[in-house]
Amino acid sequence: MTLDPFAVLVFPGLLSAIAFGFLYEGIMRKITARMHHRRGPPVWQPFFDWIKTMGKENITPSHANGFLMTLCPIASFAAAAAATVFIPVSSIYAVNFEGNIFVFAYFVLLSVVFLAIGGFATASPFGIIGSVREITQIISYELPFITSVVALGFLTNFTVSPLVSLAYPFATAGIILGVMGKLGLPPFHIPEAEQEIVEGPLTEYTGPRLGLFMLAKAALLWALVSFSAVILLGGGGVIDFFIESFIILFLLIFLKNIFSRLRISQAFKFYWMIAMPLIAIDLARIILGM
Repeated sequence: MTLDPFAVLVFPGLLSAIAFGFLYEGIMRKITARMHHRRGPPVWQPFFDWIKTMGKENITPSHANGFLMTLCPIASFAAAAAATVFIPVSSIYAVNFEGNIFVFAYFVLLSVVFLAIGGFATASPFGIIGSVREITQIISYELPFITSVVALGFLTNFTVSPLVSLAYPFATAGIILGVMGKLGLPPFHIPEAEQEIVEGPLTEYTGPRLGLFMLAKAALLWALVSFSAVILLGGGGVIDFFIESFIILFLLIFLKNIFSRLRISQAFKFYWMIAMPLIAIDLARIILGM
């Protein structure tokens, strides 16, 4: 196993995850606004939002579990940040060992799970309903996502390493659908559902606690977009990596803006009854050497 401190802390690790994660979020908001015929905020708005949020006060509802409300955002950010160290960019590997693709999948899952736990900790009806939906959605998308990871992992010795997976379109689609589910992008923004349950699990969060969840989301966005660029489009050199990352980001933005929100039952049926059988076809093709 190799360990590069620069890659862990700077690029493509912690600092890059925060900086580029916020930048990707700003680009997503800006392009979405343009697609809606609005001007939209500047691309650096997420940075300003985070700085302002960190200066606010933490407020704990009377029936909430204050310890968990503090622990969950820290753990969620830590898990998302840990996932970034497994992303290779050109010849830059922060951490590299056989089987690290499963450790990456574990950390990105853990980040979302702590978001759900944080919603339960608030004892708010909005937070609890959002967390129930989050857990249900995790059950929905995680099996197709992991199956796609395993299928493509056979081609990379189960390491996060450059691969062009377009010959296996169902496994490729399974990765993209899993990324959308983990990031809560439409049509899978069911746990948030602003028109119904405000901000879902994050409804009662303020101040640094909310700021840490914002950092977790930024790091998760960077990790998942970068992972998709490497494992689906080949990664390549640093310039190729960023070009392919923006291709993945623009694909997510396009899909985000052409679909309306599904019901949780519809999302479950889609992932298990439609996506999963198709992904299984590519898994069988890879195992049989087709």
